[in-house]
Amino acid sequence: GGSGSGEVVVQPPCLLTDGGTCATSPNFPNNYPNGEGCTITGLPPIGLDVIVFDVENCFNCGCDRLIVNGVPYCGRWGPAGVVPSDGTMTWASDRSVTRRGWKVCWAG
Repeated sequence: GGSGSGEVVVQPPCLLTDGGTCATSPNFPNNYPNGEGCTITGLPPIGLDVIVFDVENCFNCGCDRLIVNGVPYCGRWGPAGVVPSDGTMTWASDRSVTRRGWKVCWAG
């Protein structure tokens, strides 16, 4: 029952799912592609609920990463419970090695 000002916007190729309460990596639940990224904006200031997180794990998350509050997440440690203070998440994958990816929700 809002004015729509709280809409989350998910740039392609990432996907908005579950009636606008979750986002996933491209191609989820299949492996995400190489060399793609997206930005998700308009997230509410509540702790993120990480449903799935399986991302290539490199030193300092230098390969594939989901960034929240300037912190990159990779491997199997997603931003569970992290509040996106600026309302954004950013995804980027490099040119090699893909995994299943991620599904992150923010309501319910």
